[in-house]
Amino acid sequence: MTHYKHTLALLACAVATTAANAASVQITFDNPIFNGSGYDAVSITFANQSPTPGSTTEYVAAGRFQGTATDLVGVTADIFFDDVNNVFMYCYDIYQNINHGQSVDYQIYLNAATTRTLDFIGAVNSVLGTNDPYAWLRNVTAAQGAAIQLGIWESKYDTGWDLSSGDFKATNLDQDTAELWNQFTAALANTAAVDSRYVMVLKNDTYQDMIAGDPPSNDVPEPGTLALMGVALAGFAASRRRKQPSA
Repeated sequence: MTHYKHTLALLACAVATTAANAASVQITFDNPIFNGSGYDAVSITFANQSPTPGSTTEYVAAGRFQGTATDLVGVTADIFFDDVNNVFMYCYDIYQNINHGQSVDYQIYLNAATTRTLDFIGAVNSVLGTNDPYAWLRNVTAAQGAAIQLGIWESKYDTGWDLSSGDFKATNLDQDTAELWNQFTAALANTAAVDSRYVMVLKNDTYQDMIAGDPPSNDVPEPGTLALMGVALAGFAASRRRKQPSA
């Protein structure tokens, strides 16, 4: 019995390892990285990561990123909006960096966007395109992309919707960016959140995470879900084997 349990544990670990790598992609960012939309150069201030006290202020480019997807594992090409040659994304991580033309291997997570982020994207969609879950990604101008990026950062790293106070702040916005920011946040009270099925997060431990669009017909289980399914199936098979009568 001890040997059998050890074998089952190894099988579970193998399934978990395979599952953890089941949904991944390599993104090669355009050079320039804001190709097709542009950006607004703004100053942002955000809380340092624990245990470092205080805050950091940086001068950054805020806008919609663009890149190309290759080396897909566990997903098909049509999981990406618009397509693998034009992957539109926003930064979902202010503590790491990404460079023009860089290639990064990402794990794909379909349910990693926060509730506040989904609320904000829903508000953006209501302003830019009624009943279009991908309006936040389509043909945005530099000011639109900048306002959306600032809202995504605000949604993840703060609790309110005020860029002048709180844990995340932004200044030196162009007038058009500021006007769009006001439109997006004003719509929050009267619009529904975007369905999480339309959003995915690309994660990497070394480089900036990204948030992108995901056509829901191509959803795949989360890596953790796949691992649990594999363990459950292995356990079920073992249970049936034990119940078989001896010859």
